[in-house]
Amino acid sequence: MGRRNWINLFNKSQSIELSSDLERGYEAALLIQSLELEFYGDRQVRPDLELSVPRTVQASILRRFRTALSICRKSLETIDPNRGQLDLQELRQLQLIESVAKRYATKRSSSASMTRAPDALPRSLLGFFDNIRRQLDPSSEEGVVAGYRRRRDSTLISLRVLLTLILVPLLVQQIAGTYFISPAVNHFSPELPFLSYPKPQLEEKAAEKLRIYKQELEFDAFLKGDQLLNDDLLREKLTEKATELKNDADIESLRAIKNVFSDFFGVLAFALVCLFSRNELRVLRGFVDEAVYGLSDSAKAFAIILFTDIFVGYHSPEGWSVLLDGMADHFGLPSSESFVNTFIATFPVILATIFKYWIFRYLNRVSPSSVATLKGMNGGG
Repeated sequence: MGRRNWINLFNKSQSIELSSDLERGYEAALLIQSLELEFYGDRQVRPDLELSVPRTVQASILRRFRTALSICRKSLETIDPNRGQLDLQELRQLQLIESVAKRYATKRSSSASMTRAPDALPRSLLGFFDNIRRQLDPSSEEGVVAGYRRRRDSTLISLRVLLTLILVPLLVQQIAGTYFISPAVNHFSPELPFLSYPKPQLEEKAAEKLRIYKQELEFDAFLKGDQLLNDDLLREKLTEKATELKNDADIESLRAIKNVFSDFFGVLAFALVCLFSRNELRVLRGFVDEAVYGLSDSAKAFAIILFTDIFVGYHSPEGWSVLLDGMADHFGLPSSESFVNTFIATFPVILATIFKYWIFRYLNRVSPSSVATLKGMNGGG
């Protein structure tokens, strides 16, 4: 049993290392492509070409390029022997790394390829025979099984870290708020003024409730045909109700303070989980990429339109208004209409700009057919 656990642990660690190497190489290849597009007119990076930028900036660009190219080559050396373990999405990432590395092959290899004799058969036909040879290779079954195990381990790791990211902050928030923060705030609030300071918006709500209560007393007296309450009795009932409303406002004020501290511990727990699960997060990112880019072009376009219409569409202001009012109530802050309007007028526009930039710089390269489908579903816009 111990030997089996050791083997499973070794397979999971090997799966994480392979996924992290592929992720690093893929990010390095995307970085090289972005440098080509931004500074070299979508052509190869040329160290001998003078750019219209300061020399320090050009030196930084070349330094980033050389580092990224070195990462691509090292990733190829590590991943290529385990090609049979990769799924479809990971093979696409590997192909991007290979294409970038081939573009920047050494001059010796490029000159040798130019002077060597042409192949006796076309390369596509040679690749066809090579695929048949791999399928008939007795060791190919082991590669397929190893690839299945690696994908299974990646799925399990992704689901585990996803549940950890969701459950751990929620549990920490609830446990800390119930057993530590709430008793501490209740104990120290009479001594510390900043824990029990009056909230203007809570006082306004209490005054409005008191006014409604007075009108209810008068309305009830009219319905029953009784005489209106005299001043002393009315003042007594209003004083009793005002005391009750003040206690409710104090409790609500303390609840907002407790929410602030509880949410802080929840965010801290989330940050710690991310800090200690960096390798697992790389596997989760690959799992999400595989799930997203494994969708059909129509499904991708549908998801993009749904997301943008909810958060940056013409009918999104109502949703942002409800969200901001709920957050203000959660933290005991006054709901400022001017702030809400300013936020709605600026943040969705910034979010839409970032989203369009992502489509232009990333999705347009990874899945151009999805971009074409998205334009068609949007009426060509």
